[in-house]
Amino acid sequence: MKKLLITALFLLSAVSVFAQENIPLIDVEGTSEISIMPDEAIIHLNLMEKAMKVADVTNALNKKTKSIEDALKKTKVKDYDFTVDNYYVSVNRVYAKGTSKDSGYVASQNIKVRVRNIDKDLVKITESLHQTADMGFNIQFNISDNVRKSSEQKLLELAIADARSKADIIAKSLGIQNIQVYRVNYTSGGNNLYPVMRQAKTMMAMDMAESRQEPTFSPEEQKLTDKVLVSFTFKK
Repeated sequence: MKKLLITALFLLSAVSVFAQENIPLIDVEGTSEISIMPDEAIIHLNLMEKAMKVADVTNALNKKTKSIEDALKKTKVKDYDFTVDNYYVSVNRVYAKGTSKDSGYVASQNIKVRVRNIDKDLVKITESLHQTADMGFNIQFNISDNVRKSSEQKLLELAIADARSKADIIAKSLGIQNIQVYRVNYTSGGNNLYPVMRQAKTMMAMDMAESRQEPTFSPEEQKLTDKVLVSFTFKK
């Protein structure tokens, strides 16, 4: 009885696979792309201090971080986020002539400043950093999550329209009259972008004799893309 049941299930499975394989399909990939101007900037700073004692190196790092935070508050800019992470303390190991020697400790941490109004506030923030920090920093122009989410529907609609257009061209070229959607394969969140990075020097790191002007920013448009796989069926 079990053998008969197994044989029957196998035959049903084989018939199902055979039926699917004989469905005429046109498989196409629809793609979409839109260009958007960045609406926020993320400033990355890496702070590092050295001292002979852990307490001293920690205090020095905290003091530097607080000086940057206080300087940003003095700009009167309200719409920004100040976050600190990746705090790390290690032995300051110096290598020379094939030997190593421990000389105190090194403490480091990352600071991230997210500026939401790049037209109004970014210059104020960067000017404050130029006058406070003693190291360079990176500026990453980015598309915010809100703008990205509001673009997802448009991207998907364009990708589906592109798939339909490609399928119609194929069908027309082959003399097929009518096609219908058979299957759609889509993974949400597939759109990608690559943020643009800019480097800046702080005022303390510059030659004081060097003439300096207020920074200007001209962020480039960034591209968001998406794709969807659509199978169309038709009558032979």
